[in-house]
Amino acid sequence: MFYKSQTRKFDPTIKVKLQAFFFITTCIIALISLAPAVCRAQTADYGFLQEINRHNYPFAHTVLAREIEHIEFHADGSRESQDDVYLTILDDEGKQNHKVLSFSVDKAYSQLKIELCELVRAGKSNKIDVAAQSHEEAAADNSRSNIYNPLQKVIKLFIPGLKLGDTIHYRLKSRQFKPKIERQIYGSILGQYDIPIRSYIFTLTTPISCRLNWLIKDEIKGKVTYRKTRLPGTTAKTIRTWHFRNVPQIVPEPDMPSFRRVAMRLLYSTLPDWQAISSWYDKLVAKKLAPGPQLKETVDKLVTGKSGRRQKMAALFYYVAREIRYLGVNGETERPGFEPHDVNLTLSRRHGVCRDKAALLVSMLQYAGFNAKATLMRVGDKLDYEIPLPYFNHAIVAVLDDHNSVTDFLDPTSETSRQFLPDYERECSYLVADRQHSDLGLTPPVSPAKNSFKLDVTEKITAAGILSGRIKVDCSGFNDTLMRSIMMNMSKKEQRNFLERFFLTQYSTLELSNIKWSAPGDRRQNFNFSGDFSVNALNEPKEKTGGKYLQPLLFIANPSLLERWIINQADMTRRRYPIKLGYTFSTIAEERLTFVQPPRKICLPQARRRENKVFTTTLFCTRPTPDKLVIKRRFALKKTEVSAENYHLLTGLQNYKRNLALTPIIIDYNK
Repeated sequence: MFYKSQTRKFDPTIKVKLQAFFFITTCIIALISLAPAVCRAQTADYGFLQEINRHNYPFAHTVLAREIEHIEFHADGSRESQDDVYLTILDDEGKQNHKVLSFSVDKAYSQLKIELCELVRAGKSNKIDVAAQSHEEAAADNSRSNIYNPLQKVIKLFIPGLKLGDTIHYRLKSRQFKPKIERQIYGSILGQYDIPIRSYIFTLTTPISCRLNWLIKDEIKGKVTYRKTRLPGTTAKTIRTWHFRNVPQIVPEPDMPSFRRVAMRLLYSTLPDWQAISSWYDKLVAKKLAPGPQLKETVDKLVTGKSGRRQKMAALFYYVAREIRYLGVNGETERPGFEPHDVNLTLSRRHGVCRDKAALLVSMLQYAGFNAKATLMRVGDKLDYEIPLPYFNHAIVAVLDDHNSVTDFLDPTSETSRQFLPDYERECSYLVADRQHSDLGLTPPVSPAKNSFKLDVTEKITAAGILSGRIKVDCSGFNDTLMRSIMMNMSKKEQRNFLERFFLTQYSTLELSNIKWSAPGDRRQNFNFSGDFSVNALNEPKEKTGGKYLQPLLFIANPSLLERWIINQADMTRRRYPIKLGYTFSTIAEERLTFVQPPRKICLPQARRRENKVFTTTLFCTRPTPDKLVIKRRFALKKTEVSAENYHLLTGLQNYKRNLALTPIIIDYNK
């Protein structure tokens, strides 16, 4: 299509026709030399499929037998593309995964058509009626995000009669008629999947004047080749071809980073630096920030009586977070998905999506005298720094000092959090929108001490082995957010049942009473709860133990929800990829035991301390007086993500916790 369309631009003279003939001949020769499979794709030669079998791919469910993808960019940033794909099914799991194919399209920017679909079986083609077997529906992410985008669609193609050994062959044609950033060319492709790749040819055509930077990240040696060719003509073009061959599959691991971060991938862009994206977004947002009378009046009321900078910022943040609901309909006209609504409209409607709420908070902060900027973010992920790509999926707010250094990040989308920036947005890529000096950065990790779970146990034990006391729990940071989010949508009875389960998971034979907890919606103080308990601490009949009581300590071994969850994540002996834990936090437990009758002897565990790159844990037991026993324990997780090289530290923590739980504290009353 590209070469045919170019010939139409020549004048109908003999000389120019000859030039056109030689031009077309040159193009054909270049195409054959670059990607001979492109020509073969037009014929019904399925011989290459004979290589795809269980012997050659013993562990694969599906194999990408061949893919030929071509994208042609224009100087304004628009593009056309064609993607020709052969997928061979080797087992039932592969069959189940490919009964329905899904293709996303944002109709605000592009069009997508399934030109062809067929099943290749025993060298013969069985055409699928695309019109009859496909339908278009709203993207599921819309409802999950509480956003309605009428132009975000998913085309689902059903593959009837799919059998083991079949090859699904489909061809897509798409056109992006409206670039998100005008006059810029950028993108990324994966050269590695969770299925093996036999052959993947990716071809990129750009105007000769475009200065394209590109990089193969996490390259697998010997698996990709590159060639660059210049095509002459009245509009000279550059063709770049990358050929990925015999690429091994990625075997997914639980809680690993996205494929985009660990797979071999190609990144390309004409954007000179991250500042170019920052300036583009700043211009897009700036025109929507002018405060109207209602907004000014609202800000004045909120900051009146607030003495300090922090108090004023918090008042504005909590107003937008709690009073402006997170929902919306994409109705932007210039850059849907990036462009916020006018801040005065968002305020009057009292709802908006992340970019709307962020823009509103920026406007309110600026009117109150803060240096606030809209900020793009990649939630839950890190972007590759080397090649600038506008692959952000969230918008928040940055407050800067007089030297334009960020002092605070604020995300007003969470309606329950007391935190300005939730923990799951820590160590994520961000870009402040301004026109001068922004660069890609990572949101800083939070100190474990700010995400604390404090457990205070006061108890007494009788000579008969009856243990009773009171437990108090105080949650801060993400522990506070976690408990509130769990409790917020529960009835009072459900809240009580949840807290009872928390206590009983620590010690199943507890008898509980007088359970109290703070209101989940009251953010003036940390979320806290407490309860009275009693339990028979004697593990064995007295005649079997000789009057010795074992392990009266209830909560020291594993007292926090987050800690229990983190330890359970380390469920592999070794890993190839990092494990994303998502949070830093600390557990601080103190247990004070009083003896109604002081025992003759107490055998206590020795003091313990373990510290490494991932965590710190300590345990101290003291007997300040004959009738008192004090046990203090602290655990701090210092990393939100643990590399494969350091994964053994997490599995070592499991062994440490297991030994701690099995270490007895012996109380001997024998004379």
